[in-house]
Amino acid sequence: MGSKGLHCVCAAGCSVAVLAACGSSSSKTTSTVGGSSTPSSSSPAASASPASLSRLQKIVLQPADLPTTWKGTPYQADPSEAADHAAFVKCLGVRNTDADKVAEADSQAFALGDASISSSATSYRSQSDVDADVAALHSPQLSPCEEQLVTKRLATSLPAGATIESASIKITPGSAGGPANVVATGTGAIKVSASGQQVGIYLTVAFITGPLIEAEVETENVGTPVSSSLVESLVAAVASRAAEG
Repeated sequence: MGSKGLHCVCAAGCSVAVLAACGSSSSKTTSTVGGSSTPSSSSPAASASPASLSRLQKIVLQPADLPTTWKGTPYQADPSEAADHAAFVKCLGVRNTDADKVAEADSQAFALGDASISSSATSYRSQSDVDADVAALHSPQLSPCEEQLVTKRLATSLPAGATIESASIKITPGSAGGPANVVATGTGAIKVSASGQQVGIYLTVAFITGPLIEAEVETENVGTPVSSSLVESLVAAVASRAAEG
């Protein structure tokens, strides 16, 4: 799985796109990869049919899921997503399940100050696609490959004079105490120096499954991570809807 694209604001006030490419649809760059023998934690019925676009649109984050202080704007596609996904798949050495996508939906991008929250949901033709993507979340190469891609993306987006001091991405299989169909969670911290100041960009991602479905909830903020209680609430909301298929 993976994250779609994270939009952060650097110290210089410049908007930068940071891709948290993870083991599956991440970015969707990670929501669409696979290639390991680790079984999926989801057990959809054998008779499940791929979710339609309209169904996926109901699974992703809705305005009512967030406090009214968070303002949503329409999702904007990232033109470099396909190239980034190809680079991530090559780094990880896994099977690309993109060809088996049936439908894909993205939530609005919700923002409050420098913080941003978004989500996505994708349906696949076969449970083997979901299993392969979930298996990739157990790869020891996952976090290093993601760090490599995040660093590359951010480096090309920073304003003149800004530099990346460090980048750390960690993906942990399992629900982290959340709903059972949360198959992995991830956190990231990127330190950037700009205009004589050092700023931290903090990322989180939750990877979720349902019947022939993969979904993600991503957050990012400057200076401090998005509130864990809010993240847990949003992940639970998407996970509950994804579980229903």
